[in-house]
Amino acid sequence: MPPSPLPRREAAVGRPADGRPRLPRIRVGTDVIAIARIEELTLADPGFREQVFTAREWAYCRRRRHPGVHLAARFAAKEAVLKALGTGMGPRMEWTDIEVVNDVAGRPRARLYGEVAATATRLGMQQLDISMTHSAGLAMAQALLVCTPEGENES
Repeated sequence: MPPSPLPRREAAVGRPADGRPRLPRIRVGTDVIAIARIEELTLADPGFREQVFTAREWAYCRRRRHPGVHLAARFAAKEAVLKALGTGMGPRMEWTDIEVVNDVAGRPRARLYGEVAATATRLGMQQLDISMTHSAGLAMAQALLVCTPEGENES
């Protein structure tokens, strides 16, 4: 029995001339950090705290039973986002250009500002998800960026 013909939807799904669908690009970043390192830096150097964390992040973490754990996880999330962008801490970027907040359900979200947001826009970022965890003195985070298919957001 011959296969049933499927409707041609090339224009609707944005297929290039070769007929393959244009799939979104997925970019991933991961970071792990010792919680004690962030605790030491925030206690020893208030300038570090102000350079790395927004007032909202600092206030949220200070309300927690173990603030250092939450600060370390947020630091790891910022690093993971930069790695997913493929830039690391690039020129004109600030740590506070990435702010980790929680939505109404408690799920962590990353808000992007300044040069970090501009870089994400140039990459065609459609979605950004982060996940954070901690155990045995370490904080870990992953960032997943979903970007427009290759070539769609390039000028």
